[in-house]
Amino acid sequence: MNEINIISISNNLRLIVPDEQDWTIALTWYSNPKILYFSEGIPLEESIVYTIETITKMYKYLGSIGILYFIQILKNYKWISIGDATVASSNMPIMLGDEKYWGIGIGKKVLVKLLELAKENKIQKVNINIYKYNERSKRLYLSCGFSKISEDETKEYLEYVV
Repeated sequence: MNEINIISISNNLRLIVPDEQDWTIALTWYSNPKILYFSEGIPLEESIVYTIETITKMYKYLGSIGILYFIQILKNYKWISIGDATVASSNMPIMLGDEKYWGIGIGKKVLVKLLELAKENKIQKVNINIYKYNERSKRLYLSCGFSKISEDETKEYLEYVV
């Protein structure tokens, strides 16, 4: 897969391949119970916080199946990391780690760019699993052309493909 270190989405939004020492930024994101609930399926009441070891394991896995990016926004002339995303055929997760950026269209812009990158890299089909209760993610992926392919009652998630 062609790895480009910085990919512009707009004049104030970009994707950047993070260095491993940058992964500590994600400690704040993955200490938010809502993030863990919507992205990892961890119940809100469990109050689990990811350690750097957990994040390292997750990011190494995502890097092994595709290209891991941090989502950055330009604020006061400085690029700030606000989440992560991965381009891969088996999974294309997007996570905005700061709730103030939820619901304002950033996820859709990032997903559109990830799909462009997938197409450039000759990825024919992309699958994603979304927890059944994650309505925002379902709407996002459906709005970008994904279709639901299964609704197995025994699973906590739904499978989507584009």
